[in-house]
This record gives sequence, structure tokens and C-alpha cells, in this order.
Amino acid sequence: MTSLTNFGDLAVLLPLATAIVLWLWLAGDRAALLWWLLALTLCVGLLGLLKIYMAACPFGSLHSPSGHAGFSELVYGTIAACLAARLTGRWRVLALAAGGALIVGIALSRLVLGDHTPLEVAVGLVIGGVSLALLLRGAPTLRSTRLPIRPLLLAVVVIVVLLHGRELHAEAMLHAVGLYFAKSGAVCA
Repeated sequence: MTSLTNFGDLAVLLPLATAIVLWLWLAGDRAALLWWLLALTLCVGLLGLLKIYMAACPFGSLHSPSGHAGFSELVYGTIAACLAARLTGRWRVLALAAGGALIVGIALSRLVLGDHTPLEVAVGLVIGGVSLALLLRGAPTLRSTRLPIRPLLLAVVVIVVLLHGRELHAEAMLHAVGLYFAKSGAVCA
């Protein structure tokens, strides 16, 4: 399960998100790039802000939405949708199923490893899903064959091979910021 959850670590997802930025920039699709940056900001920003707020003001069994689940849904969902748009028949279904299976696997791994509650995983998935839906609705060219997909897929393979298993520990910092705000009386009055 640890190997599966590592696909959803920031050490992998941030470079993948950056690869998508570079892919869209080099392909010249500025509109899709802006939609990607909006979806990325919404997803990462909301997850981060909720993690800070919930560290200060836990809400029942919701202490920290799952960033692994939410951010993975946005990144891997985007990659799967872009790939599936260029395939037909069974290959399209396989691309979407593989992307969905990876997202669900990462989400379930957070539960099995005891890192999050079902509610925390669900909140992360809702945030990632809304961000992904916003992106795909706003940037229909991602689902077209106009953009060459091979450079993105090559970047995905290289990033995953080189960075899978590495970790960035942002959770402790976000938790500390939340506790600081709680002690200062700025929140949860």
C-alpha cells in the first residue's frame, strides 16, 4: 500500500503538474494552460487552506482532507482524459479505467495506511473532482487530438520512475501553521 500511496505524494505530483504546464505552454494552448492553472490553484489552494484551518479547528472526524486523493484525482484524471481523447474503443476505456483505478487505489491506500478517515478522503476527492470537472469543461482542447500527447507521456514516465518513493512533507508545516493560528486566537474563537 505504501508503494501505491507514493504515487500521490507531492514529490511526484508537483513535477507532474509542472510537466502539464510545460506541455500546454510548448503546445501553444494558452487557454488550456490558464484553465489548468485555475484548476491547479483551486485544488491545491483549497486543500492547503483546509489542512491549515482543520489543524486549528478540527470538525468531527475531519482533521485534514486527503491531499493525496484530491491532488491525484486532478493530475492523474487530467492525464487519463488527455490520453483517452486520443484513443478509440477498448484503448480509450482502458486509459480511463487505468486512471480511475490509480486514483481509487491511492484514495484507498490512505484509508488502509490509517493516514485519513473516510470523510477526509471523500473531501479530498470532491475537491479534486470539482477541479478536474472545471478544467475539462473550460478547456475542451485537452480532450481533442490537437495537442501532441507523446511529450507529456514521456515526461510522466520519467518523473514517476525518478521520483516515486520520494516524499515531500508539507503536512507537518501546514499543521504547524494551523496550530499557530489557533494559539494566536485568529481562528476558532
